[in-house]
Amino acid sequence: MRNLIENHVEDFAEILRYDKSNWDDFWKSLKKRFFPILNNIEKKVGKISFEKEERRNLDRFVQEFRKILKMKKEKITEKIRKNSKEFELSKEDFIIFIAFVPNDFDWIVVRGNRENILFLNVYSLWKKGFLEKLEDAVYQSVIHYRHGEEKGNFYDKETLFDKLYDQILSLDKSEIRKFMKGICELLYNNVPYYDWVGFYMLNSKNLLELWEFVGEPTEHTEIPVGKGICGQAAKKKAIFVVQDVSKETNYLSCSPKVKSEIVVPIFKNGQILGELDVDSHFIAPFDERDKNFLEKICLKISKIYE
Repeated sequence: MRNLIENHVEDFAEILRYDKSNWDDFWKSLKKRFFPILNNIEKKVGKISFEKEERRNLDRFVQEFRKILKMKKEKITEKIRKNSKEFELSKEDFIIFIAFVPNDFDWIVVRGNRENILFLNVYSLWKKGFLEKLEDAVYQSVIHYRHGEEKGNFYDKETLFDKLYDQILSLDKSEIRKFMKGICELLYNNVPYYDWVGFYMLNSKNLLELWEFVGEPTEHTEIPVGKGICGQAAKKKAIFVVQDVSKETNYLSCSPKVKSEIVVPIFKNGQILGELDVDSHFIAPFDERDKNFLEKICLKISKIYE
């Protein structure tokens, strides 16, 4: 398999060898060298110029990038290749091109000579204080690229989840279903890859009954224990994460848009009360941080549930 990631930061950093009056000429030379990539980026975002950038900032950025790359190099490719089947890497239809421009987008997709180029703008990440999250930024850009998006900015899961949990704690807890509805709305509206969020609770018939949810309506309002992802999670009393539902045999399809799913049980005194179910239209978006975040929510539900 060919190299999935190309690091061109040092090529672009050669700009620091020139007087600032020659930076535009250097950019023109880069456009020729990496034709048609940079030309196609300009077609999308407009003319690119380093004129307003300070040399000392660029120099600081390059030095910090070198340090971080030494620590993160292996992790960057490892995280993506771990989900190589889900991301269909065997198609070899894109490469990740790590470089920098002064614009404020974190990644953009353009056409190269033979394949799509996922251009990761690490200077933008550095200015936002996210350069240390390099492997997350690369992985996230691939997730959104496979979802059909062509431009975006990095969002830090830890920061996002901490903020949302604080908001969840401030919701009205006097009525459990109202509390659940508020949670569903917060998650659905704020996590980019949470496309359906709902609570299933075990009823007197020992079926998982759909309570509150946000997203497209589903026909699965009652699910037998053991059936589908939700049923399996209840039967085995375990978190289920499916990064690609098309590979799952025991799966209840809700919508052809759904690509992945995570189900987290809600326990009370060691027994299953129900579960929190999240569907995503993205391939392989979930990780340990999602599990921990959703577990905290389920623990909170169990404490106030009567």
